[in-house]
Amino acid sequence: MEKSRYFQIEVKNIVEKVNVYLFLRKNGFSEHYLKNLRHKSDAIRVNYVTANAKTVLKNGDILEIDKNPSPSTSIKKVEKEIEVVFEDENYLLVNKPPLLATMPTKSHFDDNLAGRVVNYVDDENFTLRVFNRLDKDASGLVLISKDAITPQFTEILEKEYYAICNGVLKEEVVVEKPILTRMENGVNILKRVISIFGQYAKTRFVPIKNWKNYTLVKAEITKGRTHQIRLHSASISHSLIGDKVYGIEDEFSHAYLHLKKISFRHNLTGKTFEFEVDFPDDFKKFFNEKRP
Repeated sequence: MEKSRYFQIEVKNIVEKVNVYLFLRKNGFSEHYLKNLRHKSDAIRVNYVTANAKTVLKNGDILEIDKNPSPSTSIKKVEKEIEVVFEDENYLLVNKPPLLATMPTKSHFDDNLAGRVVNYVDDENFTLRVFNRLDKDASGLVLISKDAITPQFTEILEKEYYAICNGVLKEEVVVEKPILTRMENGVNILKRVISIFGQYAKTRFVPIKNWKNYTLVKAEITKGRTHQIRLHSASISHSLIGDKVYGIEDEFSHAYLHLKKISFRHNLTGKTFEFEVDFPDDFKKFFNEKRP
């Protein structure tokens, strides 16, 4: 990561008395970020001199704020490689393999993508912030922020998933069904359900290639609830192959779901990004096998 942890803003268009805190709030910075900024010493500078949230600003001032005022991550480092697709001063985009948990859990404490990323970044001020968590079975693009400012001003424009499902899907299907997180004794359990008491979710399935008993589909989602594609596909009798939670028993080791393409915009810098990766080896193996 870059040595300087400050983000620089040229102060413009002030027509009334305003301090650092009010200026940042009016320009879209979150209350949570500003709380951490106020509580960290030397996190604010005006015209290269240490200041605070109450410092009054005027047109032409140079305001610098700490990119990472929050406490650093406590995630355990995992000394294993990651596939970096793109990296700059704000973002780290990686290609996650299947069967690797994104975040550490009791059953995935010693190896997970988060721990690998923390090891790769290797900065004591880094706090992990993931824009799109993929579940363990899924593979593909995972976008990570390198600082606390970038998530506040990043807009995900498009995510393009691909999946292999059971059965033959001939035409496009839009599934608009609410998803409920199930609780048992106050604990969030793995399996989600379709319920009128759930949260809004919408998935568009577009068939790409058909075999006798399978279909490669492109899936575009609205909202992005946990297990949304897996649950919505199962709800129309086209569960993903290898899905041990919502699908049927078969020969495949995990649900075949891959985030192949993502586009996003940084609304402070005005930059728009678009990236695409290849299918993972398990998809390629499926494609190359002789199927009717």
